[in-house]
Amino acid sequence: MMYPTPKGAFEPDELGALKEIFDEITSQPWFAASEDNKESFARYLLETFPAAQFDPRKHRSVIEASARMFYSTDG
Repeated sequence: MMYPTPKGAFEPDELGALKEIFDEITSQPWFAASEDNKESFARYLLETFPAAQFDPRKHRSVIEASARMFYSTDG
């Protein structure tokens, strides 16, 4: 049986793009990579960029700036 996709649900390619930027940012040497920080950063991505709202080219610099502000080992 097929179920309709709930409004606001992520498509696989959207989740893939978010996961790609998550992996890229959390692997940076400046990212304080505790499990709590990774979970918080993932929640930030999902809540800030709901389905069909994320454009990796457009939002990359904003995401990195936010991650550096809140999850950096430098600060």
